[in-house]
Amino acid sequence: MKKLLATSAVLASAIALTACQTTPNKQDLPAEIQPALKAQIQTVDVSKAHLGKMYLRPVQGGVQVFGKLTGLNPGSTYAIHIHENGTCANKGKDAGGHFNPLNKQHGHPSTPESHAGDLPNLTADANGVASINFVREDISVDPRVANTVYNRAFIIHAGADDYVSQPAGNAGDRMACGVIEEY
Repeated sequence: MKKLLATSAVLASAIALTACQTTPNKQDLPAEIQPALKAQIQTVDVSKAHLGKMYLRPVQGGVQVFGKLTGLNPGSTYAIHIHENGTCANKGKDAGGHFNPLNKQHGHPSTPESHAGDLPNLTADANGVASINFVREDISVDPRVANTVYNRAFIIHAGADDYVSQPAGNAGDRMACGVIEEY
């Protein structure tokens, strides 16, 4: 009987902890708000420290990019871009340049004349947490089309994107990376 009670207590604790998690679970979300793609973001140094997750889902007018990163320097601003190749090898360098299927100039993501991989800068709060929630009109989560972001990579840079300097916004070294894959 004591063994059964102990097992029940462990099971109840596991269920309670699962209910407290903040990461979306596919089975818990209505189909219309489920992410289609995700990326685990890790530093590119030897520690491979986990910083957070990014999600992508189709919405009216484009693809919503949303997620949260932790462990950043409080008050610091970081560039985030979607890069060409779905790899984080070689300290993120093998991810290539910004995703740019229409061969546009680098610029602010709210302008139509910017790389498809250009996203707004992230600024960490006093706790080192930064979030993004942005709709990009010229990308797709459909792996069958040319502007898909499937099997590409998010790169977090050590500095802010100035949205002007070519070809990549003078954002500094690649400090974190995550391959975009199915949710």
